[in-house]
Amino acid sequence: MTYGFRSRNGLNLFQIDSENRVLNVAASGSYTIGKPAWAPKTITQAVITYPAPITTTEAPHVFLNPTNQGMYHTLMHTGGPGNWTGFYFLLQLMPPFNGSDCSGKWLVATFSSTSPPNQYDLRLRNAAGEQIFVGADNLLLMTGFPVNEGWSHDRRGQSQSGVMWSGFQMPWTGSFDDYFLASTLLGGKSNNGNTTRETPCGFHAGVRNTLNGYMGALIGTETGFDKNGRTTFAARPMRPL
Repeated sequence: MTYGFRSRNGLNLFQIDSENRVLNVAASGSYTIGKPAWAPKTITQAVITYPAPITTTEAPHVFLNPTNQGMYHTLMHTGGPGNWTGFYFLLQLMPPFNGSDCSGKWLVATFSSTSPPNQYDLRLRNAAGEQIFVGADNLLLMTGFPVNEGWSHDRRGQSQSGVMWSGFQMPWTGSFDDYFLASTLLGGKSNNGNTTRETPCGFHAGVRNTLNGYMGALIGTETGFDKNGRTTFAARPMRPL
């Protein structure tokens, strides 16, 4: 570290300094998607607008936590550098999700600190004078290590409309309190050199010991056994939202 303050925890691991940044919850809320009991038809897209634009240059990190189940794809940010206004994502319409309530909670986190300090507080700035931490921040706690090659095949594969969806899963935390990093895992399609396919990921009903996903392949022309390969991890806010 060349500038700032450094602390270590009981395991002698760095907690925060001007180089080891922490994620701060910048906004949070809930989303409705799928077919809740009151909905006349299936809601296929969730559109989120932040209460106020997020002014970081880097896009915020989006985390999702379905209340029970949900398989999502194509998460896209709205706005742009210095003026991120929200995001949207789609529901994968395959059994058992096309007739199910797949609603849940979302949060976005940034490496910038935007909280006003309390009367008695610690505030850290970097060499450029930017506030990088204040004690009022609601930090994001990592509860599962980043994984990008932890997928293994499962037996949930199925064919639909000329596409064979191969099923994958990776070990998860078992807790319904944990969110998964969605902006990397769901951020666009997979290109296998031939076609681009959606790579929906999420949870099946009542299951949190695995994170599940699918990879599509055109029946008769592709194998479809390549894995997602994008990084994700489990996290939860330090304080209730």
